[in-house]
Amino acid sequence: MKRLSPVDRAAMERAIEMLRRRGGQDAQQIEDKLARDPWERVGEFAAYACQDSALHLKPWQWPPCWLRTDDAVERALAAPALDPKGLRVAGDLVRRLLAAGLSRYEPDPIAALERIERKRRQNGDYSHVERNAPPQ
Repeated sequence: MKRLSPVDRAAMERAIEMLRRRGGQDAQQIEDKLARDPWERVGEFAAYACQDSALHLKPWQWPPCWLRTDDAVERALAAPALDPKGLRVAGDLVRRLLAAGLSRYEPDPIAALERIERKRRQNGDYSHVERNAPPQ
């Protein structure tokens, strides 16, 4: 694994903490993994577990955190729109996350993007909105 950026590390830390807060088996599993596995691997696992839950993924669908490189994102974005693995959707989420200065390892990608959008609106920043785009 390449060296983690501070943004990726922070997202993984949030994911690990979210699993700890779930308690029960999730908390025990993450503590067991932290005791025996490299931290980055545990962070990836935690991001996957949180994204799987937050995005309500089917077992065969890809979470954004599995698209670890720019090349993987580009290949995912080239997938057919109705790809059952959800590669295109995952690729689009990663593209949006990175454009917003966030991480592909965000535990809840949609909520993270919504937070950024709310902050932009509160600050009167509409520079990210495409001109002549229909209102959403």
